[in-house]
Amino acid sequence: MIAGVNEKTGQPLALERVPKKTLSRDDFMLLFIKQLQFQDPMKPIENNEMAMQMALFSQVDQLFDLNQNFEKILELARDFSLSATTSLLGKTVKVKGDYGRVEGGKFLGAEFELEEPAQGVEVVITDEQGRLVKRLSLGSLPAGKHRVEWDATDENGNPVPDGNYRLRVILPGKNPQDTPSLLVTGRVTGAVLGDTPQVVVNGQLLLKPSEIERVFTESS
Repeated sequence: MIAGVNEKTGQPLALERVPKKTLSRDDFMLLFIKQLQFQDPMKPIENNEMAMQMALFSQVDQLFDLNQNFEKILELARDFSLSATTSLLGKTVKVKGDYGRVEGGKFLGAEFELEEPAQGVEVVITDEQGRLVKRLSLGSLPAGKHRVEWDATDENGNPVPDGNYRLRVILPGKNPQDTPSLLVTGRVTGAVLGDTPQVVVNGQLLLKPSEIERVFTESS
């Protein structure tokens, strides 16, 4: 029931009934009792019909119990997912992306895979402003996986500041869209908690925990 107040007279308005959108098990029981109270005494409910309605009520009651159990399971799963997501904070991970990371003067690492042999392969490294930092000439490479070996220095051999750097694999004669994607090693720097938890890698890449290829331990 909802009641309001007349703005002119200040008197309470008549109560307004708001129908329910869903029925509870108590509502079903109340309907069943009302049906028994107002049944036609000349045509009472048959035994088989009574048994059928009792069976249906039992099924409804079980469905309510199942719904409550499912809600508890979903809540537990959500709590576990949030806990697992927050436990990744600060971890070193391997993910698909094009931004590698330098920490403590060391490049954390990156790798790519060639489907066929290639010649004149290069890796171009730029800073977050798009300025060229270094070109790595890898020469001719066979098909397969290859690591990007970078000593975290610029073109002049000077150490670069810690931070994120974009890497692009260049294959002569290939369109940029056809170049291989990279797996970069980065740091989980944040988390977004909600219905679908996500992690922030290297301060900018937003991913689901399931998109992480590998989580490194301190020893590894």
